[in-house]
Amino acid sequence: MAERTALVAGACSDALQQDTTEGLVIAVVNTGSNSITFVNATSFTTGLSADLTPPTGTPGTLDARGTLVLVPMGSANVVRAYSFGTVTGPPTIFLPTNSGATGVAIQSDSFAWVANPNLNTVTRINYRTGDTLGQTAVGAVPVAVAIVGTRVFVVNSNAPGGTPAGASWLTSFDCCAVTTKDSIPLTGTRARAITLGADGLLYIVQAGTPSAADGKLSIVDPTTRRELAVVNGLGESPGPAVYHPSGRLLIASATEGILEINTLTRAVARGPGAGIKPGGAGISALALDPRGRVYALAPGACVSPGTVRVLSAPPDYNPLKTATVGVCPAAAALSAVPLLH
Repeated sequence: MAERTALVAGACSDALQQDTTEGLVIAVVNTGSNSITFVNATSFTTGLSADLTPPTGTPGTLDARGTLVLVPMGSANVVRAYSFGTVTGPPTIFLPTNSGATGVAIQSDSFAWVANPNLNTVTRINYRTGDTLGQTAVGAVPVAVAIVGTRVFVVNSNAPGGTPAGASWLTSFDCCAVTTKDSIPLTGTRARAITLGADGLLYIVQAGTPSAADGKLSIVDPTTRRELAVVNGLGESPGPAVYHPSGRLLIASATEGILEINTLTRAVARGPGAGIKPGGAGISALALDPRGRVYALAPGACVSPGTVRVLSAPPDYNPLKTATVGVCPAAAALSAVPLLH
């Protein structure tokens, strides 16, 4: 297997290269209350909370691009769109019957791709018109999507009903041309989340078998389209990850808090028993702001409003503030919606 010899020094996304949080918020999707809450990334206070119903679903993921936030509604066959009136388009985008909607990736200023776990497909949508532009067959139980350049990468969990039926894999194809699809085998089961690092690599979190504490991370080169490395030792059912500009991969864990991977050495820096647990709580998801601060979603027992724990950048993780959001917060992303007070 090919190995990297260096980490891209100081690499980070365009958003993280900004030196201000003015006009930025953290969009938080709340599964239990079917809502989206916006936390001010400057004052760390809770702003608008918007209802995602109708229809009632199980929203657990989102993607944001500029002022736009797209939320797949899980068990409901729709995607909800929010932009505070800055992007023209319908608030609800209807997907094929019995498709489900468990992951989304925004491709451009008009198009996005949505994972359909019940149909083993992904649907391309035009969120400005509300049109669906056809489905592409992928693997078993797709749950997440990422786009690198013009190429779409779909995470096939291969875990119907949450139980692994075998190894997970990625399906990859060009977004805008008729090409042969690639299948990228992964070493692990119940893959659930994917993120693109500033080093140009894809990081796929695999939750493993429930109660087996065998979570792991696959690292995939999107250019050669193969798995480069596997990092074991992530414990029980690790969740979504974010790539910090310091070169750390931060992974949410409901049991361990925030886990860390050193992406240069491809080793666990903070594993089970050594995770960061703000407020002593487990974490469902993470987000970052342009100053590298960490927003950790703490759902609690999912019977009352959860919280977002705002922390200073690693390695310190000093607590800065706690913001109350909706019931069972499950996903978050930085958004460029207007500043909220």
